[in-house]
Amino acid sequence: MVAMRFAVLTLLAVFTAALAADATAQQRPTDEQRIQQLDRDWVAKVAAKDLAGVVAFYAKDGVLMAPGGPPAEGTAAITEGWRGILGLPNGSLTFAPTRVTIAKSADLAYETGTYSLAFDGAKGRVQDQGKYVVVWKKEAGQWKAAADIFNTNLPAQ
Repeated sequence: MVAMRFAVLTLLAVFTAALAADATAQQRPTDEQRIQQLDRDWVAKVAAKDLAGVVAFYAKDGVLMAPGGPPAEGTAAITEGWRGILGLPNGSLTFAPTRVTIAKSADLAYETGTYSLAFDGAKGRVQDQGKYVVVWKKEAGQWKAAADIFNTNLPAQ
């Protein structure tokens, strides 16, 4: 009788673990869709030149790594970095993921994608195309950008 009870409890534990693993796996497409929607919302905030809205996508300890400067770590530095980007004369920035990967733990993710940036420079219109990586982490149950780095596809001048 004890052996039977042990076998039943063992099977129940294995079944419960399998269900939990399946629930985490089923959450991944939803998390991927959430991040893709966050990207669309982020681009909309950029187009609206909504500085506070753009910065709100970052984790409190996030870092923005733009080319040609030191990393902008934390909310204040990220705000100043984006103030410069959003302040580009006649600026336009769009970006979209080409791949979103969710960690098995479902609390970290990364995306790779492409961007297009245009603005009026001292010598005329600047058109840039490039790629980026964003590492996302869950902060209080919400996806936030922990690290954001981008660089151009254009040749060095």
